[in-house]
Amino acid sequence: MRRRFLKTRALIIYLAVVGILLLGAYYSPILLRSSLESYLPLDIQVTAPHSLTGTDVGPDARSAGTTKPQSGRVVLIVVNGLGDDDFRGLPALKRLKEGENGATISAGARLFSGSVPAVTPGLVTLLTGASPEITGGYNLDYPSPTTTSPSPAYQLEQVDNLFAASLRSNNTTAFFGSAQWQSALKPEWGYQAAFPVEQPSNDVADAVLNFLKKKSANFTLVQLSAMGYAANAFSSNSPEFSQARESLNTALIRLTSDDQIDLSRTTVLITGDWDTLIKAGDRWAIPLLMVGQAVQPGDWIWGKQEDVTSTIAALLGIEMPRQNMGRILTGMLSIPPVDMAEKLLALVDQRQNLSRAYRARLGLPLPIAVNEPLAVDAEKSVKVASQDYRLGLYDDIEGVIDPVLRYTRNDMGQAREEWYAQARLQRGVLSLVLVLIPLGYFFYRRSLLLWLAFGAALAASALPYLFYAFQGRSFSFNTARLEALRDSSIWRAGFSLLVALVLLALAFDWVERRQQKLVGRVDLDYTVITGLRKAPFPVARLFMACVYLLGGLLYFSAWVWWAWYYWRTGIFGPFGQTNPPLPPDLSSSFLQFMSLNHTTGFLIWMLFAPAIFIVIFWLKRRLLGEGSSEEESHDILAKSRARSTGKDIIKT
Repeated sequence: MRRRFLKTRALIIYLAVVGILLLGAYYSPILLRSSLESYLPLDIQVTAPHSLTGTDVGPDARSAGTTKPQSGRVVLIVVNGLGDDDFRGLPALKRLKEGENGATISAGARLFSGSVPAVTPGLVTLLTGASPEITGGYNLDYPSPTTTSPSPAYQLEQVDNLFAASLRSNNTTAFFGSAQWQSALKPEWGYQAAFPVEQPSNDVADAVLNFLKKKSANFTLVQLSAMGYAANAFSSNSPEFSQARESLNTALIRLTSDDQIDLSRTTVLITGDWDTLIKAGDRWAIPLLMVGQAVQPGDWIWGKQEDVTSTIAALLGIEMPRQNMGRILTGMLSIPPVDMAEKLLALVDQRQNLSRAYRARLGLPLPIAVNEPLAVDAEKSVKVASQDYRLGLYDDIEGVIDPVLRYTRNDMGQAREEWYAQARLQRGVLSLVLVLIPLGYFFYRRSLLLWLAFGAALAASALPYLFYAFQGRSFSFNTARLEALRDSSIWRAGFSLLVALVLLALAFDWVERRQQKLVGRVDLDYTVITGLRKAPFPVARLFMACVYLLGGLLYFSAWVWWAWYYWRTGIFGPFGQTNPPLPPDLSSSFLQFMSLNHTTGFLIWMLFAPAIFIVIFWLKRRLLGEGSSEEESHDILAKSRARSTGKDIIKT
């Protein structure tokens, strides 16, 4: 029994080590996800607006940041799960887009949403106009629940939004929707009515129309969730979904009908919260339709989900939410040039204040203070636009400030890179040391079998990413859920490991002969010498090759990626900060998730790799033989005899 244990203890230790590593690799993505999703809203103090147009003084003065209202009331309808197919399939929306006799009576847009969904998709972004880098609260594996992201209520409390801005301008507000969305709103934010998520949309429309006829509000948020609930709880082919969609169609007809809701003094916006049908790059696109007062009918345009906030603020004439990152969808609005110019200048002021506050929060100098050319040009453009407004040249103002809006958004991204770069030099030295330490052992051993195994491991570590790219998928979170990414990574790792084992088996005999040739000795357990002994099957050496391969896979698939991710973000493997000051780059994080999942897949298959490798090697010998030549054998024996003779002469 003891002898049998001694013979198999290497295999037992190998399986135990791989099992422990597998357990750690499996839980690493879970820990990393919790760390990334714990990002809280950025504590940023944006200064109050000041007027660039001079409308805050005089007998008709308005508060700085506010403009002339263009709509008596705005109704924002958010349909959970609304996609591009619904715009084509719902008669109510088709009627709005095509109108009578093909005449368009509405304006449409496709809005890019974030590269990852929020915890409550649509709610925080549509109300604040800010992306998750400001608000936090994103979910890397939606709709799988997250346990560490801040709640929407906390986000809206920390970040300025349409409800708060409306109250500052003495506008009234209202909400009709699910209890989940209502829980995120403060009680003082106007009239609120909650419904079950499965409540038919037409029932919600009854309550909305009743309220608008009797009380009304300047800004009303309506959530219609029944269709999305039916699609998730049942399926898109179920009778429940058909009923929910029919009820939604009826509700939208009523909420956009001139005899039910006075469109001459009401602007209605219809959009979704999150959809996966239209995809461009690393983002999804969500449809938007606008009809009613101050709307310019036209073809589809492109925008961002954050732009809805700016557009609603412009229609109501209220102050832009102070963390807003969106733009006004001017192509969808019919507003006099003088009023549009005033709103655009108010938006520029808000965006500049946000950019300055963002840099101040990160402890970075302002670009204008160091005479950065783009910052200087942006400042000059704002002065030119303000002067044009005072001179009555309203038509060219949008073209003048457009580069300023682009610059402020790009400057925030540049500020993030500058903040991370401050510590990257120190992290770069440490990362390089971490990468080179295992390579020192690699060159110290000078074992050809070790080098062969590391070469096979390098190929195996690179192949999963090539397989993924050949599928035409981008390296971003919108390509697959994390759960699906983990499952597919296991199979990609399995195929890649099989390729590595085949390469290792094909080159094994040649490497062993080459090693003997370099060392100049004959291994009596392996080589045939003068016909006295036949070499046994090299099980021990094959097992050692698997051990080397395991080390190479851990190095290339995990260790190198961990060092790179640490250099990029300061997070080593799955271990990150509880509340990082800035969210890590999502593209880098996605690659880190891939590397952790591929490592998990490699470790799963490495449990069976020794047996599979032995079978592959046996088949290779059966089909191709050892591939050795008689000249090589004589050469090895000659070297061995020469070395032995030299030692005898020295002794003599």
